[in-house]
Amino acid sequence: MTRDLMHASEVKRIVREAYRRVPPTTTAVAQKFYSEEELELVPPAAVDRALGVANHLRFADLRPGETVLDVGCGGGIDTILAGRRTSPSGRVIALDFLREMLERTRAAAAEAGLGNIRPIEAEMEAIPLRDDTVDVVVSNGVINLSARKARVAAECARVLRPGGRLCVSDLTVGQDLPAEILTHPAAWAGCVAGALAEDEFVHQLERSGFVDVEVLTRQPLGVDDCALYPLFPDEVIELMRILIPPARQTHVAVSVIVRAAVPEV
Repeated sequence: MTRDLMHASEVKRIVREAYRRVPPTTTAVAQKFYSEEELELVPPAAVDRALGVANHLRFADLRPGETVLDVGCGGGIDTILAGRRTSPSGRVIALDFLREMLERTRAAAAEAGLGNIRPIEAEMEAIPLRDDTVDVVVSNGVINLSARKARVAAECARVLRPGGRLCVSDLTVGQDLPAEILTHPAAWAGCVAGALAEDEFVHQLERSGFVDVEVLTRQPLGVDDCALYPLFPDEVIELMRILIPPARQTHVAVSVIVRAAVPEV
């Protein structure tokens, strides 16, 4: 419990400042994870600010008529794709604690001609939705930004209807990184400092009430991959190249896609 609550306010400040400064230069991130056909369905402004770590929506099995919660919507790329897959009768709730991100998502939804997207400004540790109101929770590289991950998992389980589904992508780590990297603010903003081991991530979901937890994919994230994200400034990338042994530089972290559900009853 102590580890989960440590420095929560400081982590939020670091993440808030880093994401507010994200320039529209992350098209390479989107091209790494999404097909050309998928990117054609998304306005360029959302593609240009993609900051996810995988393409979890391919495994989410979103259906027309469902209510989807996108935890940490960012620039809106996943929100837009989810909005298209759940339309016309479904809806997507785009949650973010940064008003700037919500405005970008709102603008992208309008450009895409989608009327089934509802942005809400809130923290993922305190989701302002009633119990049992969501069919699917999705999230892309966001849960690791919280210093209270157990609380986030519990909130996701709470808002899901019986039998509801969770499909998220995030980073996990197998070995500790050098202290000079972990203590750098950019390491938190880039999800590396806050990353859990895979078994710990799965265990937290199970403790929060999720069942049938599956790790569907594992993709190594190396130093060169980190360099694609403007959240990692040049000095952090240089530190990685100097301090991380060459044999580990292609496996700084592992991007996983995890799927789970809440019980039917």
